Amino acid sequence: MNNLILLGKEYGMDIEVFKEKNNSTNISTLNDKVKLFQITNVDTYIIKAIKDNRCVKLVTENIKKTKELVEALNDIFLTSDNKNSNKLCSGNIKNKVKKDEDIDYILVKKDLVSLNHLKKDYPCIKSIEAEFSHVLCGNYITNLVNDCSMEDEAYFDSYGASITVEDNNLTRVLYVSFYSKEYNFKEFKNYLIKRLDTLLIKLNSTSVKTDKYKVLLTNEVVTSILSTFVDSFNSKKIYLNESVFTDKFNKKIFSDKINIVEDSKNGIETECFDSEGTIKEFQNIVKDGKFIKEINNLEYALLTKKDATGNANGVNNLYIVPGNNSYEELVKKLDNGVIIDEAYGFHAGVDTKTGIISVQADGLKVENGVITKGLNMIILSTNIFEVFSNVLEVGNDLSKDNLNISAPSLLLENITIAGKE
Repeated sequence: MNNLILLGKEYGMDIEVFKEKNNSTNISTLNDKVKLFQITNVDTYIIKAIKDNRCVKLVTENIKKTKELVEALNDIFLTSDNKNSNKLCSGNIKNKVKKDEDIDYILVKKDLVSLNHLKKDYPCIKSIEAEFSHVLCGNYITNLVNDCSMEDEAYFDSYGASITVEDNNLTRVLYVSFYSKEYNFKEFKNYLIKRLDTLLIKLNSTSVKTDKYKVLLTNEVVTSILSTFVDSFNSKKIYLNESVFTDKFNKKIFSDKINIVEDSKNGIETECFDSEGTIKEFQNIVKDGKFIKEINNLEYALLTKKDATGNANGVNNLYIVPGNNSYEELVKKLDNGVIIDEAYGFHAGVDTKTGIISVQADGLKVENGVITKGLNMIILSTNIFEVFSNVLEVGNDLSKDNLNISAPSLLLENITIAGKE
């Protein structure tokens, strides 16, 4: 890295290198057999160069060919029209993992294969694929201009399962993902069984008539909605008028029950600084329904004259602050209405500029506080403001199916469900 930085000086560039390390050990099973055991070590470098008050970046997995990289950066300077300001980071932080989590992969294999025993209790299961990964990740920044040396390491575990079930010639596949800070297969298995039980209720599903309903969105669905719109809080999207929240800053946009925060240092994958060296701090983005803070990188912080928020490489541990109601309590409070626990097609059925949401969904019918049947062939037809404004109750069940974004279940009123009944 130092050779690259010094060579850049000869071309009139001040260079900073951000290294992202991802070391993972992965094991996966099919029914009662291990089908993969793999160790992967990948380093990615983001090279930032500043010359004549202009900034360009280059991403690579190999920095050994320093002359080729510097010449490539020089070519980018010659062709790029980007004139936005930027700067190199300064600081010295060393947050290294002192002791990595001890993983017993013999136990992991035993746990994953044990899922095959679910076939005894669920004869409709035809196959079970499961996987586990232990990931050690690290971020490192080096520049010589400000004598910068920053190191940040963390680890986490991820779990996944794909279960195929068949009933009366109907085949359904359940996909489940789950993340944890420490190895906790029991919690993952309990979560998997809960999702499997719900899927079985929906094997023989019907639709509903198009109408407005009292709706309970599960934490996974709320997380999907929040993930789809999270970039709309970004200064860049707002500046370019590509955000549904353009002209909404410092205004009430949601119910006062909705609070959205980012707490990177206490997430499953902890993070002390972003790829530009901006220190990550706890931040309130939406407080009591009011949009109070944009997220940004250095470029757009300087352009919009705001403080950099440490989101150059996205968000980390951003979540809706949970309430006091368990999922079971929310089902009872729903009384008569619809639970939506799966939604599909967010890439096509959502317009992040207007906030419109129209996605295919599956769910459950609730009558007198009791789940009575499964639902499919329904469309969740709403918008981002309606979802987070028509809030009756906020659950306490933060999701664990997304590494960087999470949300609790939400009980809503007056939400349109389009059906075929």
